[in-house]
Amino acid sequence: MVLKAPPRIQLSSGWLILAGGLLLGLGAAALWPHRPLTAAVSDRNEKFGMCTVTMTEGLEAVFVLDFLTGRLTGACLGKQGNGFVQFYAADVAADLGVKAGKPQYAMTTGYASIRGTPAAQPAASVIYVAELNSGLVGCYAIPFKLPNSKNLVPIKLVPLDRYQFREAAVE
Repeated sequence: MVLKAPPRIQLSSGWLILAGGLLLGLGAAALWPHRPLTAAVSDRNEKFGMCTVTMTEGLEAVFVLDFLTGRLTGACLGKQGNGFVQFYAADVAADLGVKAGKPQYAMTTGYASIRGTPAAQPAASVIYVAELNSGLVGCYAIPFKLPNSKNLVPIKLVPLDRYQFREAAVE
């Protein structure tokens, strides 16, 4: 009687490399810092534009730019579900030196890690406003100190800077 050896399973080195790479990739992904996906939203028509901004993780505010008056206003929801608790305002027309006529605005938001003081920490976002006729873009920081109750007095948005993206339109 002849005894046969059990069949041998042969693994090629290609499969070993693939399995090792897969394990290494899964290990790196588990250790990599995770950041939640967020997105600012904006919309507009002929008379106003609105956008959302991230104030801090898990908290947003909404801002509306009135194209007729050049006034930018905003409101932030409270964390306790008690409605809008903090309000904001800025006079974009005055800050950008908009003359009488028909201003044409565009608005968007962006992330910014701006240093503040313990009493006034800026929000995690800034608001950018452009005006086509003047050719200026302004940037506003949002002071963030969420009150425990409604604060109906608007906080003034802080104009950080502005720049000329084109020459002013000739009237």
